[in-house]
Amino acid sequence: MQHESDIQKKEDRDFLNDPDAEDIFAKLDYALKDGVHIQGLLTQSSLFRFINKHYGGLKLYYQKFYGVNLEKGGEDVTSYYYLDFSPQSRGNIHPNHRYFMQNEYVIIGFLLYKIIYIDMNIELNSVKKLQKIIRQDYEDLKPGIYRTLAKVQRDRPNPMDDEKVDKIIIDALQEFNKIAWITLVDDHFEVLSSFQRINRIYMDYINNLDSWLLQN
Repeated sequence: MQHESDIQKKEDRDFLNDPDAEDIFAKLDYALKDGVHIQGLLTQSSLFRFINKHYGGLKLYYQKFYGVNLEKGGEDVTSYYYLDFSPQSRGNIHPNHRYFMQNEYVIIGFLLYKIIYIDMNIELNSVKKLQKIIRQDYEDLKPGIYRTLAKVQRDRPNPMDDEKVDKIIIDALQEFNKIAWITLVDDHFEVLSSFQRINRIYMDYINNLDSWLLQN
């Protein structure tokens, strides 16, 4: 008779014995280490099924061998998976595959979340319209936005103007597309359920964004 611990150990390494592991695991591993959020997208369907099937074993694998947590967000059709790198440590993952988002992109993420989910501009899906909204609809916050974006670029301080901020917005959206927070094709973007993670991490900042920006 198998002990419960033996059964658990078998379940924890079952993902290595999955017939699809040879084709899928390396792709999944690189994607997670590069900061990609895995969810029910058509382009991620095989990775999502694999991680959904072997979540317990994969979670233990990343904890044991890399010192990072494989986490799940959302529920049912909105669920997604990601590696949760702590602010203090990126674990034992090689520097070439240790994701870290630039601060100016995080600020754009705050603004995008506020515009869509707090100010209820839920149909926003145009890059140009997003740039225009930040320039024209937030005149009271604009000085704080520009000061903050200039301040967080510590290694390359640069006074902000509309053109430079427009470029940061585009770069940020391209980064969000890379890690599957949004999909982006030319001027059109769609926010994915995984974008909610920014609110999970920075809820206090986002909920007090107006006062925080005015203080900067």
